[in-house]
Amino acid sequence: MLGTEQITSEVSFAEALQRYLGDTLHDRIPVMEFADTGSLPSFLARTYTLYEAWIAGRRCVFLAALNNAATPSDIVKHISLIRNSVDAIVVFATSSLSAHNRSRLVGQGVPFVVPGNQLYIPDLAMDLREHFRGLKQRHSDGLLPAAQAVLFDHLLRNDETATTPSFIAARIRYSAMSIGRAFDDLVASGLARTEKHGKERHIRFKAEGRHLLQAARDLLRSPVRSVKFVQGDHFRTMLKQAGETALAELTDLSRPSVGIFAVAASDWKAIAQASGFVETSRDQADFVIETWSYDPAALSDTNTVDPLSLYAQFRDHRDERVSMAAEQLLENIPW
Repeated sequence: MLGTEQITSEVSFAEALQRYLGDTLHDRIPVMEFADTGSLPSFLARTYTLYEAWIAGRRCVFLAALNNAATPSDIVKHISLIRNSVDAIVVFATSSLSAHNRSRLVGQGVPFVVPGNQLYIPDLAMDLREHFRGLKQRHSDGLLPAAQAVLFDHLLRNDETATTPSFIAARIRYSAMSIGRAFDDLVASGLARTEKHGKERHIRFKAEGRHLLQAARDLLRSPVRSVKFVQGDHFRTMLKQAGETALAELTDLSRPSVGIFAVAASDWKAIAQASGFVETSRDQADFVIETWSYDPAALSDTNTVDPLSLYAQFRDHRDERVSMAAEQLLENIPW
């Protein structure tokens, strides 16, 4: 027999399976009930609960044992029956598995998963190597802008209720779909995991405060997309102080001779047109505008941009005075 622990809750097993796949493969992998049971022999529906998921672009069907009564030879036959009816990788799933039967399944090349313990799907070996290679390349240049904004919002506001895409999207001015992709990016980076409660997806970070920032440090990138030298009257427009102007406001650094401000890159043309701003040369500029990859106003309630975005911008600055000021920013944050 395959172990002694009976699966008593189909819902909790599906949740455990989804969480284990997500944590193991660093991706969001929804696990759903298998809908095409009509194409299978009826006794299989009585013996197993069937689920399906897409992993590395491949459809997988999971046979979750209801009572652990099947032997390895039975499982091989049952998997073969499903393979003949469904174009998918078929995986045996159970809450517990003895070492002896695990060896027998591996010896026969039978895919299986024990949530929280082991994942063995040899048919996916090449696909998963490509999957992980893709994740590594994806993060070689850092977090997505939306993911960094979600991370900074969490660190700065420490709001335990802000865990769903819809809630966070309204606060940092993104679409809920963009925040969903940001969740995927944070999970893929190893900084967070997600859970499903009802229809809502929730994000849970794996560390907090300075420990979380340190874990993310190598993934942070400057929010600045471009720098524009501008003529006009910035006092008529509510702009956040940015760059070295903001750094001087928040630390001991000396202020630059020309003020620097930030706007979302997507808003720049509309703001320039409405305010009569004109781009010019460095020598003739009244002030400087940084266009950002996310909205600087969404992360700050003061007249400056938020300190974590400034830290991401200046932490590796070639001028030691500036990089030291960036480190000083962290000392002033109430962790």
